[in-house]
Amino acid sequence: MMRSSLIFLAMASSTLQAQVAPQAPTIAVAHHEPNFDSERRQANELFLAQKVLEALPLYEDLCRQDPTVAVFAERHGAGLLAKQATLSDPAAQSKLRLQAINELKRAQSLGDNSAYVRTVLSAGTKTVQGALITGIPLTVGYTYAGKPDAQAVFHQAEAAFGRSDWAGAVKLYTQASALDPAWYDAALYAGDTYFRLKNGPDAGIWFAKAIAIDPDRETAYRYWGDALFQTGDPMGAREKFVEAVVAEPYATPPFLELGQWAQRTGHQIVRPAITRPEFTTPDGVLKIDPELAASTQDGRASWIVYQQYRVAHGARTLNQTIVAGASDANAVVHPSGYQHTVAEEHAALRAMLSDIDSKLKAGTLLEANLDPSISNLRKLEAANALGAWVAINAADAGIRSDYPEYRAHHRKHLIDYVDAYLIH
Repeated sequence: MMRSSLIFLAMASSTLQAQVAPQAPTIAVAHHEPNFDSERRQANELFLAQKVLEALPLYEDLCRQDPTVAVFAERHGAGLLAKQATLSDPAAQSKLRLQAINELKRAQSLGDNSAYVRTVLSAGTKTVQGALITGIPLTVGYTYAGKPDAQAVFHQAEAAFGRSDWAGAVKLYTQASALDPAWYDAALYAGDTYFRLKNGPDAGIWFAKAIAIDPDRETAYRYWGDALFQTGDPMGAREKFVEAVVAEPYATPPFLELGQWAQRTGHQIVRPAITRPEFTTPDGVLKIDPELAASTQDGRASWIVYQQYRVAHGARTLNQTIVAGASDANAVVHPSGYQHTVAEEHAALRAMLSDIDSKLKAGTLLEANLDPSISNLRKLEAANALGAWVAINAADAGIRSDYPEYRAHHRKHLIDYVDAYLIH
């Protein structure tokens, strides 16, 4: 389900830049009519006042007059998504949604790389097909669509929301949630609409209800973080954005929101500087890199220990895809062969670090000469943060598929890692 929601807050900040940003080369030609400037000003005023449906026909006409402006395409797409919510016919909704997505793709092709555009376009991975491609299983917050009676009320709520009737929408969303308390979207959008009504406490209550239904979907954390930031609680927002990253570290929106928070609060989003050397296995046997083997003074030769451990457990390259024997309705893959896991990667790194420690103890290697990647790995292991680094920053298809199991037992550990190592 797609809707234009709190991400309009990101749009307001990004689209002003988009209006003056250089556009990508295009063969489209602008034909400005006499009313172009006045129509542009009127559309901008309506859009920034969140009167998106009123602005829609203006942006449609502006796109006709000048198809080279990315922000026109972005706002036209956003308006189409808002209009989609007011329709009751599923076929008409699907048709309009496709038109909206195509407009946002056009905006992106014109140079619009705003958080809004990337967030909406990334939603395509939250289908069974998309999840199988990315190797990231879906959770109940994505797969459960509500009971029929709750769905009927929810559609009325979406129509009210699309008309900016926040008071009417919130009554209907909460009614839909009462009819089906296990439905994530009903609770999520009740919270979102309470925020539109500038009722932060009730918004938080409903976001918390959505999180209780599915703590492994990132959206409610992210919306809650937006609400907290807008109501003057940047540290509370940081906490929720970090939790969103831990819920879905391979999705685009959580890191986009955390990055925006960092920009607004004087922080930076970083990642430990670690590079693992590639390896190959012709005929299933590790091919030793002679340059790596000769790197004894900085400890890089010990990467061969890591590679040998990986190959002994079935790896053939550093990062691998999964050969899926089967998958279920939530896109959980059941491999027919080797799958790289967090546990295997952590153990292989520990084997390499143990070899480093032995050489340091024997005096054949000096700590001051260690390769920076190895030094950083040693620091992470000493701080009990190496497993979290593997899960979030060293994931291939196998580790992405393994992540839900790791997260189930290490959520607090992952939160501490993101908070301490990725935010500076």
